[in-house]
Amino acid sequence: MTAAVEDRPLLRVDRLSVEFGGPAARLRVVDEVSFDIEAGETVGLVGESGSGKSITALSILRLVPEPPSHLAGGRVLLDGVDLTTLPRDQLPDIRGRDIAMIFQEPMSSLNPVQRIGDQVAEAILLHQKLDAASRRARVLDLLRLVGIPDPSRRIDAYPHQFSGGMRQRVMIAMALACNPRLLIADEPTTALDVTIQAQVLALLRDLKTEFGTAILLITHDLGVVAESCQRVVVMYAGRVVESGPVRAIFRNPSHPYTRALLQSIPRLDEERRRLHQIPGNVPPPGPLRAGCAFHTRCAERLLRCATDRPPMMQLGGGHQAACWLAGPMAQAPMAQAVTP
Repeated sequence: MTAAVEDRPLLRVDRLSVEFGGPAARLRVVDEVSFDIEAGETVGLVGESGSGKSITALSILRLVPEPPSHLAGGRVLLDGVDLTTLPRDQLPDIRGRDIAMIFQEPMSSLNPVQRIGDQVAEAILLHQKLDAASRRARVLDLLRLVGIPDPSRRIDAYPHQFSGGMRQRVMIAMALACNPRLLIADEPTTALDVTIQAQVLALLRDLKTEFGTAILLITHDLGVVAESCQRVVVMYAGRVVESGPVRAIFRNPSHPYTRALLQSIPRLDEERRRLHQIPGNVPPPGPLRAGCAFHTRCAERLLRCATDRPPMMQLGGGHQAACWLAGPMAQAPMAQAVTP
């Protein structure tokens, strides 16, 4: 890969669509998703379970099996190179070296019968071709970097001999083995206690500061986004419904789904306030739907929300939302509210 030029982002996901199933019955799980990640930036990708976050991330690296998945459209540009059109035998050159991923479940992602040091060394062996002594030294450096205590002893341990937090640190060490320019972290704090979550997030921030690594942080926790990200992309039912700078979206959320997510965050200053609950569930994947996918759960829905898909409204300062109530379209005809 060539170095990024100043007028284009490190990564551009452009109208990416992914479907599952055969030609007669395809289910759309990612629907024209677009966002950019600049070099050294942390972008949060948020939404409830089933919103399409993980499939979007896996599709960036083309890790979703084809079939049953099918790329229905769009591009994934890394420094201007479209990863969706690369021959499959060239993808291993990208994975680990330019883009690395921390998977959601470290225990299922690590090989239980292979030593930790050997697993961390795999990417080094593939991309850097160091001799055995140099690889071991590099692995020890990585284990120290991510805070594994006594790395010279733990390098020969097995995954079951590590706690959940330590396994997650091993996954981060594996992802950083070749100094990638983009790190995709898929729910990196899932199933960890609050103290370990804070340690993992602090580690990611330190690594970003030290190495200038860009991070795509996939989470359902808006508190994590507020603490760690510069920009946020909100997904619902496979679509992007709002995106922009974190401060702008937290201060002025413009999509009802984003507002509902923010209202669901517990607040220490309102101990007696009943937590807000979004009625219903994220719809399952299906054929292309008319209208706004959130309209059946939205207390602010309009008549046109059931039939007309809202375009992405530009709200200024990089803030945008796909809602008929956002921006100038809020005053357009057919803006009659529907009683829930």
